[in-house]
Amino acid sequence: MVRVCYCNPDPIQIYNILFKDTMTPEEFIKMLQENATEVQEFLDNMWPYIAGDTAVNHFKENFDHEGFMDGGVTPWDDVKRRDNDSEWYGIAPNNKGRLSSTRAADPILKDTNELRDAIDYEVRGAGEVVIVNEKPYAAVHNEGGHAFVFGKTPFEMPKRQFIGDSEELNEKNIDELTNELDNIIQP
Repeated sequence: MVRVCYCNPDPIQIYNILFKDTMTPEEFIKMLQENATEVQEFLDNMWPYIAGDTAVNHFKENFDHEGFMDGGVTPWDDVKRRDNDSEWYGIAPNNKGRLSSTRAADPILKDTNELRDAIDYEVRGAGEVVIVNEKPYAAVHNEGGHAFVFGKTPFEMPKRQFIGDSEELNEKNIDELTNELDNIIQP
């Protein structure tokens, strides 16, 4: 299971990200006071759903990139079934250990898409959203570490992060927040 929590930005963050180039702090405070009810209602009740949807879609994109997007794509370690010199080359797990003509080229972590499709979010309260993946094996794939698959020898799973802090996600959230606040606040 993997969980990442995001909360509302505070007013200073909103000012520094969205308005510091267009108005003084005093003008921002006045504008915020004039629209306080609408802004707070949006941040508490609407923003968690928008941020949750944005994060889920962003984290699912990592599976398409076969790597984690944070200041560029950090590719995941390759799998043994793609290595010509590995005893696992081309082995298909649902094919009783037999070779598959396409298996060596199959994408990483996309056999069934269960891990990707299990990425979701939960709104926990006013302004708070938690990104979750409830699959029991999500954490070991996301963070790497000691893994055990029934009937196999324990092994070290390489880190193939797909959920976490991301520069690109922050930029998407800033864009979304800017658009939404522009609709609420008309300076």
